[in-house]
Amino acid sequence: MDLTTKLQSSFLTTTPLHKPYFRPISTIIPVSNNKKQQPIIKIFNNHRLSAVAIDDTQTTEDIQSLFSKQETIDYKRGGGGGSKQPSGASSISSGVRLENISKSYKGVTVLKDVTWEVKKGEKVGLVGVNGAGKTTQLRIISGMEQPDSGNLIKAKNNMRISFLSQEFEVSLTRTVKEEFLDAFKEEMEISNRLDKVQKAIESSVDDLELMGRLLDEFDLLQRRAQAVNLDIVDVKINKLMPELGFSPEDADRLVASFSGGWQMRMSLGKILLQDPDLLLLDEPTNHLDLDTIEWLEGYLNKQDVPMVIISHDRAFLDQLCTKIVETDMGVSRTFIGNYSDYIIGKATWIEAQFTAWEKQQKEIEHTRGLISRLSAGANSGRASSAEKKLEKLQEEEQVDKPFIRKQMKIRFPERGRSGREVVTLKNLEFSYEDKVTNNMSN
Repeated sequence: MDLTTKLQSSFLTTTPLHKPYFRPISTIIPVSNNKKQQPIIKIFNNHRLSAVAIDDTQTTEDIQSLFSKQETIDYKRGGGGGSKQPSGASSISSGVRLENISKSYKGVTVLKDVTWEVKKGEKVGLVGVNGAGKTTQLRIISGMEQPDSGNLIKAKNNMRISFLSQEFEVSLTRTVKEEFLDAFKEEMEISNRLDKVQKAIESSVDDLELMGRLLDEFDLLQRRAQAVNLDIVDVKINKLMPELGFSPEDADRLVASFSGGWQMRMSLGKILLQDPDLLLLDEPTNHLDLDTIEWLEGYLNKQDVPMVIISHDRAFLDQLCTKIVETDMGVSRTFIGNYSDYIIGKATWIEAQFTAWEKQQKEIEHTRGLISRLSAGANSGRASSAEKKLEKLQEEEQVDKPFIRKQMKIRFPERGRSGREVVTLKNLEFSYEDKVTNNMSN
């Protein structure tokens, strides 16, 4: 069917996919010859295409830039299928698993044997001294860095992982609504292109060949808009804003007019609008006041998305975490429960490890003594067996002595209560450039 026949055809009205962004075109225009799917541009009362003056400012390059470079596009966000795991790696049903991860910087080993996982429904707290490699693990999970060895295993290869860093990523010159819209980069790109293509269609009535190509492009963009749910972007934002504490009037306020705590809410909101499969939080309570921290605790507790949290706020970890992963001397250990459970579990582990180490040291000393006594004469065969046992103990079955960091102890000398008058000022004056700015003669 040629384009002239296309334009003269009539089709039943369908609901537009890109409703908020359509401009009136006073005709019914099919946008595809595909019999299985025929999206229709919005239908209006008139049934003839109105002549619209061609915009001479649109150059050939401008028009060509409207067309998609790819002929075939997968309209399902993120694709499908499971994750192809590295050779020799285990598999998981949900979340992410780090397996024997190591990482060095300029010859200094930060991580040497890190193995742990976060699954659906879990909130994992990463703890350790400064420089232990906590943020490095988040960067490896998010794909910002690669490990030197080991495997990062994901439940699916199209997993959406969102990272809330210590510095909140907001633009102070945007409004709150514009900041939330920034979470929908693909959707906004499609929206802008739909608008440009529609304007080009209005301006191409004298070039039927060009109009045909533009209509095909509009059809393509319509299907992309449907695939990414463009029509519910505003619905998502309007639903989330009150959950974060914003009023409808805040939508048009500049981001710069809000405090750091409220800007953190915007950053968190942008992440949640992307429907992440895993949420990474690096020191989210930094620079927040107590009320905002309490709000954040309550809000995150209501979220179903699995999380990995780095924080030095023990109370915050106590309220949120279901598992604690400690990284110490490049090695990770997992403790079930919140931070208080971790403290108890760590003490129990140290005690058991120290007992096992002492027992092995006694066995090593006993074996060495046995070798000394049997090394001569007819007992040399038994001595050889004892030497093999000692070698196995020292190399294959070596129990490491638990490393206990020295705790800093600060003692402040006791002082008695002060008197009723802590400070008394008499006849105090302060001046600047010969001008007395403060007179406290009394």
